[in-house]
Amino acid sequence: MCGIAGIIYHSGNGPVGPDSPVFKMSRALQHRGPDGEGFVSVKNGMAVPLHSDHTPAVNINSGTFRFNPKQDIRNGNETAELIFAHRRLSIIDLTEAGHQPMCDQDAKIWITYNGEIYNYIEIRRYLELQGYRFATNTDTEVIIHAYQHWGIECLSQFNGMWAFALYDTNTGLVFCARDRVGVKPFYYHHSKEIFAFASEHKAFLKAGVLPFQPDATQEMEFLINARIEHRPDSLFNGIKELEPGHYLLYNKKEHTLETKKYFAQTITHTQDTDEHEIIQNIRELVMKSVELRLRSDVEVGSCLSGGIDSSAIAGIVKYLQPGRSMQLFTSVFDSESFDESRFASAVAARVNGRWHQVSPAATEFFSDMENLVYYQDIPLWSTSTYSQYRVMKLAGQSGIKVLLDGQGADEIFSGYTHHYLSYWKELIRDGKYLEARKQMLTAKKTLPGSSKALLKQYAREFLNTSIDYSGYFKSDAALPAATPEPIFSSLNEQLLHDYAGGRLKSYLKCEDRCSMTFSIESRVPFADDHELVNYLFSIPSSAKIKDGTLKYLLREAVRDFLPKEVYQRRDKTGFETPQVKWLLEGETQVLEALSAELEMIRIDKFKKGYKTIVRSRPYFVMRLYSLAIWKRVFKAI
Repeated sequence: MCGIAGIIYHSGNGPVGPDSPVFKMSRALQHRGPDGEGFVSVKNGMAVPLHSDHTPAVNINSGTFRFNPKQDIRNGNETAELIFAHRRLSIIDLTEAGHQPMCDQDAKIWITYNGEIYNYIEIRRYLELQGYRFATNTDTEVIIHAYQHWGIECLSQFNGMWAFALYDTNTGLVFCARDRVGVKPFYYHHSKEIFAFASEHKAFLKAGVLPFQPDATQEMEFLINARIEHRPDSLFNGIKELEPGHYLLYNKKEHTLETKKYFAQTITHTQDTDEHEIIQNIRELVMKSVELRLRSDVEVGSCLSGGIDSSAIAGIVKYLQPGRSMQLFTSVFDSESFDESRFASAVAARVNGRWHQVSPAATEFFSDMENLVYYQDIPLWSTSTYSQYRVMKLAGQSGIKVLLDGQGADEIFSGYTHHYLSYWKELIRDGKYLEARKQMLTAKKTLPGSSKALLKQYAREFLNTSIDYSGYFKSDAALPAATPEPIFSSLNEQLLHDYAGGRLKSYLKCEDRCSMTFSIESRVPFADDHELVNYLFSIPSSAKIKDGTLKYLLREAVRDFLPKEVYQRRDKTGFETPQVKWLLEGETQVLEALSAELEMIRIDKFKKGYKTIVRSRPYFVMRLYSLAIWKRVFKAI
């Protein structure tokens, strides 16, 4: 897990040195990789690795590898066609062999890479049988040889999370790729002068590659429809996102680029029809996914909410490593109805974990807000991101560099209450009215008023209604059409939308930024294990919600790893925080930020009716406040 950046200069004469943009980009990403820094500069086809004062001495002094740097970038007066930068967070192979940018033995292929290929050991064994020789024990070198063997098709071999840029001196192509679901970030800028990429938006701004210029259209799309980074164009003008499941090819000679999709999740049909067999297969696949993500040369901890997902991870780790006491991290809200600490406590006791808790407060939220938004790069839609931020901070303070988390389970196992609506609509669409009625009745423990909820959904669709926010804005504000997230008449189609085109991408972005703020690699066994995910999307809807039980298949597959009280839970809490209470307590801070930064809103209306607006539209107020803080923070860079 690391930070990556790079620039290609069309003139072939880009600056190299301590004042160069790529050096500043690297320093802007230091939090992503505090264990080392490296560069490679290319001029006239000659690649020269460079070091800095952040490069470990062992890499500078050793001559073991072709990628060990001898020249100091701070003393360089040369120019370059291409410069890659890398910030290292040491997880796999902690020796000098893990330094990046890395090259093959002939120094023909150079890579700067962020992520983990969890099945790198298996791929390496195969490549060794094909005659490839390895000089390190890293997954980075596996990517290099996999590219040499399969070319771009190497991406289909990888199980894990990744964002990388690979320069092939033989072809003059720069091959950039991002993992299937978007766990790891990759942003880029292309102009007549340069092609630049980085792990985070702020790197472009802090390096002077681009000025801070918000995209007004996307600002309003965020405020009205709560959508952000839902297309390649960024909230920052001039910065694009390489979308999940895509790669980018940049021709260094022609200065042209193209992006292509290499993966799209699909719904298939399994041959397994027996429920017991399906559950057993899921159990094996989940255990395998967790086991792969325990591969690390540093200690691995886990987030623990007290829900099925994180509790299952903790239980499986205990089963796989019975002699180990894992560090577990929980956000606790003692006086709140949604607090899950009693469930987390039961899990921690069952697995004999070292349990750590943190209790975020409103005063801390407001004092940390600017720092939180700075590291997130984009505005927030919920205070729950702050709770996650504090959990990651606690883990960092406890010496943890790798955390497991349960993101993705809701999206593949049907864990959200709107999944009920899709399933019921599917049953009604197929004429299964009695079954739909039965399922609605059995869901009342989790979703009281189930019939009313479905009728409201049908009414919204028939009348095409949505929340009207126009009264909160000045008359000349350009508001987009309000388009709420769709509720499909098919559970599997809804899950596919949530997993591949909807909310999961946003959650993974927050996961990455919250963890990397504190130099932690977060691993998500449910989100990016393609074998597990593919199997789940082959199972019919009718097997996924049973007798009103969300995540039925996961619950049954992992029941042996859970305390009884967690297995029997039927409530749906989510990653909750006391958002309304916090926003009410912070009235002064919120109104001050809105007045200073958001000219398009009717601030008089907010001042007169603030408490009423917060109680009725808390997420809207949170979006406004976070957008205001975002503007304040990034225009100061």
